[in-house]
Amino acid sequence: MTSKIIVREYKPGDPSLVAHLNMVLYQKHYGFKGIFEYYLVKGLAEFLENPDGSQLWVAEIDSTIAGSIAIVKKSEQSAQLRWFAVEASVQGMGIGSKLMDKAMQFCEGSGYTEISLWTIDILHAARHIYHKHGFVLTQTQENTEWTDHVLIEEKWEKIRKASSKSDL
Repeated sequence: MTSKIIVREYKPGDPSLVAHLNMVLYQKHYGFKGIFEYYLVKGLAEFLENPDGSQLWVAEIDSTIAGSIAIVKKSEQSAQLRWFAVEASVQGMGIGSKLMDKAMQFCEGSGYTEISLWTIDILHAARHIYHKHGFVLTQTQENTEWTDHVLIEEKWEKIRKASSKSDL
């Protein structure tokens, strides 16, 4: 029997699980240190303190969180995509694409015309999804804080035309 993938808005308790999912994934597969958990928890706490115009989704398989994504409002026209992760054991099942589709629908419905995200260059599958959804690499910088080796962080941006009633 095939397990069903459900993508839903977060509920209380989920943000802690999202931080755990991200930390375990990045620590196990990329050697991230504990300071990365601080970065995750701090950002999620800020999101929870002021969620207006923002949303966090989780992907579940058999009632277990297997992925996450969020859109965090930056201004009336701009938002940041954050906490995009898919549990390694279920990558390749289309969960990342489902999460990204949900996030992009939210951006469109919220009127966000500028969406940015930060990632690292070794996340090839995520970078493929970003490119497929119209994001463009706009900036790179070195990061020596999260691991014992140099990471290359990348900023990706998507500028979309604001829709108008004449477009409908």
